[in-house]
Amino acid sequence: MKTNLMNGVFCAVALGAAGWCLSANAAPLKRADVSATAAWVVQVDCDGLRPTAIGQEILSQMDQPEVQNKLAAFQTLFGFDLRQQLHGLTLYGPDSTPANGVLLVYADFDPDRLLTLAKAADSFQSTNYNQHAIYNWLDDKKKSHDGARPRVFAAIQGPRVIFGQRQAAVASALDVLDGATPSLASGNVFPQLGTPAATAFIQAAASKLNIPGDDPHAAIFRWSKVVSLDIADTQQQVTATLNLQTDNEEVAGHIAAIAQGLVALAKLQTNQPVATAIANALVFKQDGANFVVTLTLPDSQAIQVMATEQARKAQKKKQDD
Repeated sequence: MKTNLMNGVFCAVALGAAGWCLSANAAPLKRADVSATAAWVVQVDCDGLRPTAIGQEILSQMDQPEVQNKLAAFQTLFGFDLRQQLHGLTLYGPDSTPANGVLLVYADFDPDRLLTLAKAADSFQSTNYNQHAIYNWLDDKKKSHDGARPRVFAAIQGPRVIFGQRQAAVASALDVLDGATPSLASGNVFPQLGTPAATAFIQAAASKLNIPGDDPHAAIFRWSKVVSLDIADTQQQVTATLNLQTDNEEVAGHIAAIAQGLVALAKLQTNQPVATAIANALVFKQDGANFVVTLTLPDSQAIQVMATEQARKAQKKKQDD
């Protein structure tokens, strides 16, 4: 049977983003690991999620037999427990082209075991880069593009596995980790990310956004110089804070007007309880050229929202099948 390392670890990524990445010691963003030229960054602190009410709810769902079977199969194959040994996920890129981005996976893994699995993938190759090896193989889960079959590129550096769709992207990430090129630690790009005081289990930031389309949602982000998002769970409340930095107070005012209109429409959708609950919990604040949106929900309500959305997706999948 052909083994695909990328598919397995990206399975871990998907689980982590949904809250499956749980452990004991906090793993916030490491600014020294991210390029200073990053135009966008997403960080999932898997360790910071576990002790929260959301994390505990997810752990309880893992007691279901079908979930336990999947976790056991993953651990048998890759040699680490997603619930305890996947510490963090960092994604970043220099522009809006997905293929130029990289994913850093922080976990307690056996590098020799991962390499053995990678070698079993279709058309495995290895290329030397400085003191590192960059591995690649065919991605049999993606369709060919312009006659070329997509490949997965990966490298192992300490407690990290770096993934990318292009060798150059992985090589650039290794340069940052080696200290050969500047990182976020050497400047003030996205200063809110990875600070010692950060309590969010999800942090994200982006600049140079060029979102196409004429709809109001696209305009909100296109008019923003920098967008940042923090999601935390403290004092029995889940709080998501979206900060939009604009060129001036007038632009921020335009964004505020659009946001208020969108929320007013959402409140009218009584047949969508999740959207209505979120709309009613939003708070807007304009401070000069900055516009801040805050969503605060009690843990119990946030868990109910998650359950409702999960049930909706399950029903949709059942209908599609």
